[in-house]
Amino acid sequence: MANPSQQMQDWGKTLASLDLTKGTEQLLKMLAGMSVPGVNMDALVASQRENLEALSASNRAALEGVKAVGEWQAKILQETMQELTTAISGLTKVSSPQQMVTSEAELAKKAFEAAVSRMRELSEIVTTANQKATEAIVKRIPQSLDEIKDVLKVPSPPRTS
Repeated sequence: MANPSQQMQDWGKTLASLDLTKGTEQLLKMLAGMSVPGVNMDALVASQRENLEALSASNRAALEGVKAVGEWQAKILQETMQELTTAISGLTKVSSPQQMVTSEAELAKKAFEAAVSRMRELSEIVTTANQKATEAIVKRIPQSLDEIKDVLKVPSPPRTS
């Protein structure tokens, strides 16, 4: 078996490269090679593989959320530029100071309403991304705790009547 310190360094380098699949496999191989009295290492590795799969699913959901926010921002920038061009074009056609003030007030109102609407959209995107990112982990934690108890052969606490 290779030096555990070297394996940890190799595992750290792999994680730094953002190849989580390779990094988790190295970690699991290292765990499988260990021998701990009273611990079923095969069951522990299987349990941790499922934990890492849940974490990976969470990371994918988070990255999808970041992508959705980026796409939303690009869309909003494009819409804002179009609205600004239209607004400037409309202001050049105003003939009196009173019409200018009225037009500017209307533009300000539309801009405010658009900003509020866009903030709601962004909030929904972020909320959905957060829910998806935590879903896999929240589902996995109780299963993992039960598996750890089984792997370590920890007896259940006595039931009280």
